[in-house]
Amino acid sequence: MLPTNVKTTGDLMSIALQAEREAIRRYSQLAECMHKGRNESAAGLFERMVLEEQQHEQLLLKWIKQEEIELNPDVMPVSWKDPHVSEIYNDEARDPLYSSAYKALAFAVHNEEIAFRFYTHVAAESDNQSVRHHAEILAREELGHAALLRAERRLAYRAEREQNTSVPVLDSKAIHNETDLLTAAVYIDHYLASQINLINTHYPEIDELAKQTQQQIMLNEQALKDKEPAGEDLQNNLAQLKQYNVAEASKLSDPDSGLQRIWACCDRSFAFYDRLVEEATDETLMLGAQKLSSSALDRIGVLKQALSKS
Repeated sequence: MLPTNVKTTGDLMSIALQAEREAIRRYSQLAECMHKGRNESAAGLFERMVLEEQQHEQLLLKWIKQEEIELNPDVMPVSWKDPHVSEIYNDEARDPLYSSAYKALAFAVHNEEIAFRFYTHVAAESDNQSVRHHAEILAREELGHAALLRAERRLAYRAEREQNTSVPVLDSKAIHNETDLLTAAVYIDHYLASQINLINTHYPEIDELAKQTQQQIMLNEQALKDKEPAGEDLQNNLAQLKQYNVAEASKLSDPDSGLQRIWACCDRSFAFYDRLVEEATDETLMLGAQKLSSSALDRIGVLKQALSKS
């Protein structure tokens, strides 16, 4: 998250302007990604968000001009994360295969919540009355945006539930022992390897990731060799996932969309392992999930570099 000890109104408004521009850039990129993945519903939502953020940008510029606020040209483009705000919907919202109107709106709510928290902290921590005043106004604006998006999110959730458009995900509650964990890890890595194979000729920088994934599959399959099969809960969960992924495989032909999808897969696997670390009562299971979550983070780092070059 950005440091909240903002000294001047010019700095604050420069950050706010950069934040709006980052939102425009990010939503535009996501809309393009959804189009490539042939997910027109989510693409339409992200395109609408681009228009809304552009309107926010213009209103902000008008406010800055009216108050003759001098912007700070040294304020760089904004990219932030808030560890106190949940990211549970982010990975699926960015994934062209899993995204939906509900998840796109949940992603937008998450971003508004981060901005609200940032401006609230600035207002609370600043000794500058003008900074406090402007930060409070910006916080109220973000809170209002979030409230409107939450209302839309509820409607989208009901619509998706009525249409039964939910998609299966790995359920941490289906993991009861080390065998279940290793079986899930093998499934995740086989799926990841298959997606890497679809696009690695376009992205040679992920060749090492492909090799590491295959090595991890071999290690986990070897560890499973003398163990009993995974439990029924996990087997049913994996059967649903396999059926869904086979049905949706035709949407993964575009290399850029495929790279985004691999990143989302690693995001989901990290969130899955991280939940297991928090929920596990068995130390062996907890330590195994911890190791796998660390590996998922390393993979995300490799993919960030690849995406930055695309």
